[in-house]
Amino acid sequence: MFVIWRHRKENPVLFPITLGFSILSIGFGNWIGRIPETKNLLGLSESDLGLCFLGMATGAFLGAQIAAHLSEKWKPAIVISVSCWILCLGIILIPFATKQWTLTSILFFMGAANSWLNVSMNAAASQMEAKLNTPILSTCHGMYSLGGFIGITSSGLFATAHIPLTTHLPFIGIFIAIYVALAYKYFLILDPLPKQTDNKKFSLPEPWLLKLMIIGLIVMVCEGAVTDWSTLYLREELKAPIMWSTLGYAGFSFTMAGGRFLGDYIRKFVNPLNLVRYGILIGAIGLLIAANIPFMLGVITGFSLTGIGFSIIVPLLFVLSSLQKPDNPTVGISGIATSGVIGFLMGPPLIGMIGEFFSLSTAFNGLGMFALIAAIIAWKKDS
Repeated sequence: MFVIWRHRKENPVLFPITLGFSILSIGFGNWIGRIPETKNLLGLSESDLGLCFLGMATGAFLGAQIAAHLSEKWKPAIVISVSCWILCLGIILIPFATKQWTLTSILFFMGAANSWLNVSMNAAASQMEAKLNTPILSTCHGMYSLGGFIGITSSGLFATAHIPLTTHLPFIGIFIAIYVALAYKYFLILDPLPKQTDNKKFSLPEPWLLKLMIIGLIVMVCEGAVTDWSTLYLREELKAPIMWSTLGYAGFSFTMAGGRFLGDYIRKFVNPLNLVRYGILIGAIGLLIAANIPFMLGVITGFSLTGIGFSIIVPLLFVLSSLQKPDNPTVGISGIATSGVIGFLMGPPLIGMIGEFFSLSTAFNGLGMFALIAAIIAWKKDS
């Protein structure tokens, strides 16, 4: 944040970019905190809710196929603003969904918009990082996590105060839409991504990128599962009170924000690949603690430890991918963003199905083991 503050006058777009990461996750955090009410209002089981999340994953996958093309063809101001407004509309409409298919449809379009926004926002942050010649990407992702903490905490307060979903979520959606409208003029100075000269219709990612994409996919599967299911896990399996049930994701977001704010500084002294390796191990241990200690404080501690471990992995994957092709970072950014978004949105439906047939604690145990696979891949040396 100190770097962003120091360069704020000559680069006024820095604050809108970093705050944009935070504002977006405030919206998601408010929705995440009210997932249990949405589930109960529609009479959904864990597997039904998982299928709704699958709609979001499908939208994210399809949206990711054209995300890089949109960011190359249109100015970032247009892509960022339109994507945000679609997400805002989705947040506003969620409380008015009356059937499973309507909720799934809303989440589908939100997933597509999230893919477009993911590529354009990370590309904008990478563009400013290159211009300043100093790391800021972890700080931007830290703002996203801080926004998640603020969003889930405020959502718990709204729920505790018994403010209905039809008032709460539209208020949040309109608030974010107004911010995006005000920030639009600052985004106009950003340049579109450079167009790829490679005209191949399809090709497998290069080995270095495939490795990073698999790690990103696994980490984001775990992160997406904690995001969407930690509140339900605490409320339904551990019978936590409403406010306490939001503290699992709150702890996860808070420690993740702290790790990301420190990440740009730590990066100067520690090999990025080693940070990825040890971070995955810490995150895996946190998931296993959350799944196997059957009381609220233990679960919250486990999710908080997971936040610390996973905090800078995705920002570092973006950095590592960009370093491989500095003349055309679109390839790496798009690849990591695609695998990350798919993983983030694929995790929740998988957890829902496992939770329906077994339990959410079993599902989180599986995630811990899954994270250990990512650690093994990270430790494997490239041939």
